[in-house]
Amino acid sequence: MMSGDHDLSIDQLRDIVQDAHLNFLVGAGASSEYFSVLGDTENLLAEIDNSTAGEAARTRARASIYASFFQSVLVRNRQLIGADAGAARVLESYTLFLQTINRVLLRRRSSIINKQVNVFTTNVDLTIEVSAEKLQLELNDGFSGRFNPRFSTTNFGAVLSRRSLQYDNLSEIPTFNLLKLHGSVGWITADHDPDGDEARTDILFEPSLAIIDELDSMLAEIDDLLLPVAGETTAQSLLEAEPAADGADRIEAFLRRYEDLPIVNPTKAKFQQTVLNQNYYDLLRIFSNDLEKENSVLFLIGFSCRDEHIRELLVRAARTNPTLQIFIFAYKPASISEIEGRFAGYQTTNGNIRVVGPAQAAEGEDQESYDLRTITRRFFEPLVPRPPRRPDATVEVNVALREPLVPGHD
Repeated sequence: MMSGDHDLSIDQLRDIVQDAHLNFLVGAGASSEYFSVLGDTENLLAEIDNSTAGEAARTRARASIYASFFQSVLVRNRQLIGADAGAARVLESYTLFLQTINRVLLRRRSSIINKQVNVFTTNVDLTIEVSAEKLQLELNDGFSGRFNPRFSTTNFGAVLSRRSLQYDNLSEIPTFNLLKLHGSVGWITADHDPDGDEARTDILFEPSLAIIDELDSMLAEIDDLLLPVAGETTAQSLLEAEPAADGADRIEAFLRRYEDLPIVNPTKAKFQQTVLNQNYYDLLRIFSNDLEKENSVLFLIGFSCRDEHIRELLVRAARTNPTLQIFIFAYKPASISEIEGRFAGYQTTNGNIRVVGPAQAAEGEDQESYDLRTITRRFFEPLVPRPPRRPDATVEVNVALREPLVPGHD
């Protein structure tokens, strides 16, 4: 199913990017310089939900996992917006990535394909929004409105152009469509009933992160009642921990408020929750439809392909669209076989899913890792033509025309 070649040359990439519909899928690994990755949280929560342990033990275990995710990802967006020094490096990586792709779009020779790029992400943090704001790029995140921006998938796909004041020339502006498949920490939901006939729930953008502050305060009151969660934590260890003496009502209150966040939590039932919410369903539909366009390319960065629902969408699109090319960037050499193993058993005949990863370092050499910064510098920066080099020295040549010494004859 997959190509055995784990390298990608710049010449190959240049030909692909010039004439293809550009799509990126950015996962938690791309933000791991500042935010923690989920790891195997999905299976951990599934084991807890399917356990025969008492309700109090399961509630405490689930709250402990959500609290860990809250502290390592959600609440850190407060420091991200506030330009905390610890967030500087991840913002630099995303700024470099967006700036480079913007330059690639500006210099594409094709006049048929719009200067747009779709950035799909399962991350709920605000790193892309903050970086695009810093660069003053055209970022379409699905919201429209000034005082109360409302989200709608119908806002995607708009083509923006700028007309020059002097010569009245019209040129298309590169646009980034940001589609957050699992929601965002900056979203809130609000009931809206404009006509009084049928109420609906709107998604609004709330940059003050008020609900995060509220949850942070609630968590501070129960932090001593919850259990530590680390990479080696098992569902059994959480469920068999000695029960808390009291505070069950406060733990349940935290869970209820946490579940008000318009994000898709990493559970096995998340796809069912997604389908029930029209906005999330529409985002997945857009993702699937864009992969079915002729001459499309999808680059996966920081995405481990553990998500079975998105993995199935990738396989289906690759099988039905032979012109689609999918490149999955593996973080380290060992990640190559792990990713390929997750696609084992899927049937497709086009061979258009390819894992690209760093070569195994020789003994005594540092091992290269394909993080967002490295991928940008190694693969996408060389696609942008460099400005011509200024001469090191200038030689002045003076040409003088004088009368010939010997008169010529006509």
